Amino acid sequence: MLGAIAGDIIGSVYEFSNTSDKRFDLFTARSEFTDDTVLTVAVADALMQGEPYPFKEKIRRWALAYPHRGYGGRFQKWMHSSDDQPYGSFGNGSAMRVSPVGFAFGDETQTLAVAEQSATVTHNHPEGFKGAQAVALTQFLARRKASKETISERIQRDYGYDLSKPISEIRKHYRFNETC
Repeated sequence: MLGAIAGDIIGSVYEFSNTSDKRFDLFTARSEFTDDTVLTVAVADALMQGEPYPFKEKIRRWALAYPHRGYGGRFQKWMHSSDDQPYGSFGNGSAMRVSPVGFAFGDETQTLAVAEQSATVTHNHPEGFKGAQAVALTQFLARRKASKETISERIQRDYGYDLSKPISEIRKHYRFNETC
């Protein structure tokens, strides 16, 4: 969770002006937490409440407490609406906020089930919960000291993500895409 939050703050200055340069300052005067940090904290708060995890309530409460953090348009409508139904998102928000789930459980099945629960509050598109589960599983396996190869094989096999390209190849043609 701390890594996710640090990454959010470090990356905040590049969110809408991407860079492929490997040399950059980790923190600048413009670095700040974004919606991803707020919603990560919301997921952690929901987990600390115990089952049934109040993801919907905590996500909305934390978002409203920090309303100007860069939420997407559809999420903003959801957070201000009395309709608390999910809106079919397959954006990366469900994966960005799931790190507390990947840390919280000692059982893979429970980790994946709760990752989906945390996602489906807003991201009830299959790609939305697939992304959340892939991130949570990666954390779960890493905590179990699985090798990078084992983790990569599972994510590719179970979720269909192509992890075969080296980062140097991805950088050449990378374009930002916020889908999960």
